[in-house]
Amino acid sequence: MKVSSLLFAVVTLILVISLLSVWFYPSVQDFMASNTMWNGVRSFSDNVSADNIESLDELPSLPKQAVLVAIPYLDYTDAELLKIKQFLADGGTLLLMDDYGYGNTVLAYLGVGVRFSNQPLLDPLFNYKNQLMPRITDFASELKESGIATIVLNHATSLTNVEPAKVIAWSSTASFLDTNENGSWDGGELKGPFVVAAELRLGQGTLALVADPSIMINSMVGRDDNYGFIRYLTRRGDEQEEVLVDNSHLTKMPLDVSKTRVTGGREMLSSPYALLGITALIFVVVSRYTIKKGGNID
Repeated sequence: MKVSSLLFAVVTLILVISLLSVWFYPSVQDFMASNTMWNGVRSFSDNVSADNIESLDELPSLPKQAVLVAIPYLDYTDAELLKIKQFLADGGTLLLMDDYGYGNTVLAYLGVGVRFSNQPLLDPLFNYKNQLMPRITDFASELKESGIATIVLNHATSLTNVEPAKVIAWSSTASFLDTNENGSWDGGELKGPFVVAAELRLGQGTLALVADPSIMINSMVGRDDNYGFIRYLTRRGDEQEEVLVDNSHLTKMPLDVSKTRVTGGREMLSSPYALLGITALIFVVVSRYTIKKGGNID
C-alpha cells in the first residue's frame, strides 16, 4: 500500500472515530438536552418532544402555538431581544426561567416592571432535604384546579414588583431571602411569602416567569408536581404547544459546541440534494479506482 493511501486511511479512521465520539458521548453541562445526568434536561425534552434551537433566528414566524423556554445564563444582543419581543407580540409564549442570570435584561427590554431579585430563597421549615430546596404549596386557583399541589425548587430566587393578579405561586411565610448568603436569617433580611412564579399578557402573547430553572433538570423534574407545573406553563388547556428550548444562551463546553456542529452537519447531509451529491461522489471515486486498477465497474 502506498504511503499516501495509508495516510488517507488513517486520517479517515481518526475522523470517523472523532465524529462518533462526539455524537455518542453525553454532555455533562447544565440544562443540555443531550445530558442524561442529574443536571441535564433530557427527560423534560423527551417528554414534551422539545426542539432545541441554537439561535433565535429559528423562532417560527407564526408563533401562536409555540412556547420558547429561555434560561438566560448568557447576555442578549439587541437583535435577539427584538426577536423575543416580536415573538411575544405575535402571540407566542415565553417561559423565562432564571435565578442569577440575565433574566432582568429581557424584562427591562420588554418594558416589564417585574424583576428577579437574584437573592437566594431559603426555607428552613417547608423544604425537601434542606432549606436550599423550598417546597412551594401556595398556588393560584387555576393551578390548584389543574392538580398542582406541591413543587420543589432548587437554589431558587424570587420575583419582585409583581401585581397580585399576575402571581401564580408563592413561597411559605417561613421562607426568607438570604441577602448575605450565610445560610441563616439575620435581622433586616426579608421574610416570606415571596412570589416565585407569575404569568403576564404581553401583546397577543404570554410571559411566564419562574424564579428557578432547576425544576427542569433530570433530578428535579420528577419531584412532586414539578413536571405538571412546567406542562401547565407550556400548554393551554388540552392544546399541545410546540416547545422550543433556547440553547444559545446556555454556557457550553467544547463538547457541546462540537455536538451542535455535528448535528447541524448531519441535518444538512440528510437533505435529498446532499444525499444525491454524496452518492454521485462515491460512484465517481469507486469508478476511478476500478478503472485505475484495470478492472471494470461490473
